[in-house]
Amino acid sequence: MRFRYIAVLAIIFAHVNTSAQEERKEMRLTLNECVEISLTSSAQIEQFKYTVAIAETQVDNARNSFLPNTSSVNWGISRNVQGPREGQVLDPSTGTLVQLLGEDRVSGAQSFRITGLTMPIYDGRLISQLSSAKNSLMQTQLQQTGTRQTIIFQTKQRYFLLLQAIKLLEVQQERVRVAEESLRRAETLYEIGSAAILQVTNARSSLASFRATLIQRENAVSIAQSNLAFTMGLGTDVDIIPSEEEFELLSPKYSFTDALSIALKEHPDILGSKYGMMASRDDYNATKKGLYHPRITMSTNAYSWSLGKDEDFGGPEDIFLKNYSYGISLNVNMPLFNFNTSNTLKRLKLQYLRSQEQLDQAKRQKALDLRLRYLTLERFRRLIEANEVAVEAAEENFKLEEERYNFGGGTFLERLTAQRDLFDARNNLVQSKYNYLIEMANLENEVGTPVVGNPE
Repeated sequence: MRFRYIAVLAIIFAHVNTSAQEERKEMRLTLNECVEISLTSSAQIEQFKYTVAIAETQVDNARNSFLPNTSSVNWGISRNVQGPREGQVLDPSTGTLVQLLGEDRVSGAQSFRITGLTMPIYDGRLISQLSSAKNSLMQTQLQQTGTRQTIIFQTKQRYFLLLQAIKLLEVQQERVRVAEESLRRAETLYEIGSAAILQVTNARSSLASFRATLIQRENAVSIAQSNLAFTMGLGTDVDIIPSEEEFELLSPKYSFTDALSIALKEHPDILGSKYGMMASRDDYNATKKGLYHPRITMSTNAYSWSLGKDEDFGGPEDIFLKNYSYGISLNVNMPLFNFNTSNTLKRLKLQYLRSQEQLDQAKRQKALDLRLRYLTLERFRRLIEANEVAVEAAEENFKLEEERYNFGGGTFLERLTAQRDLFDARNNLVQSKYNYLIEMANLENEVGTPVVGNPE
C-alpha cells in the first residue's frame, strides 16, 4: 500500500514537472532587440521616472514661494432677529394706558474677508533655494540617464555571457562525443587483445569527468538565460535564445585621451556630481542669505467687505466698489544673529567643500577606470591572438598524436593529453573572445557613448 502511494506521488510530481517545462517560453532575439526590451521593461528605469517627477514637484514648490499667498478666504451671511417686547402707551382719546406687543426687530449682514495675504518682494534665500531645486532636478535626470546606460551595459554583458556559456557548452558536447568514441575504440582494442585494461579505465574516467562538466555547462546556460531575462524585466519562465551569435571584434575608435575627454564632459555620472556640487553650493548660499540679507515682503492686514440687511448686492464687483476696508504694509526683516543658523551655515559650507572634492575624486576615478578598461581590452586582444595560435597548434598536435597512436607509435596517454590540450585551448579562445566583447560594452558604459565604428 505504501509503495502504491509513493508511486502515485511520483507520477503526480512528474506530471507537474512536465507541465512546468511545457509552460516555459522561448524568445529568439538579437542583441538590439534585447536592449530595446530592457529599456521599456526595466524596473529600475520605471522607478526613476517617479524619482524625476518628485524632483520636478520640488522645483514647482520653490517657484510657488515667489507667488502671493493667503492664509484664508471666507464669506458669510448673517440674520439676527429680536422678538417683540411688551410695552404701555397712552391712548390720547381715552387718556388711559394701553398694553401693546411690539414688532420683531431684524438685522443682518453679508461679509467677505481675505486674511494674511503676503507676497515676497525680495528674498535672496528663496532665489538660492529655487536654483538648488533646479540643480537637484538636473542631477536626478542625469542619474536617470546613467541608469539607462547601465541597463544597456548589463543587457549586453549578459547577452555575451549567455553566448559564451552556449559556446562553451558546444565545446564540451564535442569533447564528450570524442571521449565516447575514444572509449569505444579502447574497449574494442581491449577485446581483441591489442590494448591494456588501463586504457579502458582511463577512457571511462575521462568520459565521466567530461559528462560531469557537461552538466555544469548546461546549468550555466540556464543560469545565463535567467539572468538575461531578469535584466530585461521578463519573467523567470522565459528562455532567451540568441539569434545573433557572431560579432566582429572591433577596436575602440577613440584613444584613451579622447575617451577620457568625452567622459569628463558628457558622462552622466560626472555631470550628475557637478550638479550635485552646485546644489550644495546653492543650499549654502540660501542659508547665508537668510542670515545676512534682508527680507522684504508686502502684505495686507486684512481685506474685508460687508453689506447691511437693507442694502442690495449688485454682484461680485460690489466687493471692490463699496463697503470695503483693507490695509497694505511693506515689511523689511533683517536678522541680527542666530547661533543655530550660524552652525547650519558652517555645516553646509563643509558639505559644499566635500562635494567639490567628491567631483574631483569622480574625475580621477573615471580616468583610472578608463585606463584599466583600455589595458584589459588590450590584454584580451592579445589573448585572442595567442589562443587562436594555440588552437591551431593543438589541433595539429592532436592529429599527429592520433596518427601515432593508430600506427602504434604513440601511447593512449599521449593521445589523451593532446585531446585535453586541444579542448582547453578551444575553451580559452571562446572565453577570451566574449570577454573582449563584454569589456567593450563596459568601456562604452564608462565613456557614456558608443566607442566602436569610425571616429566622429
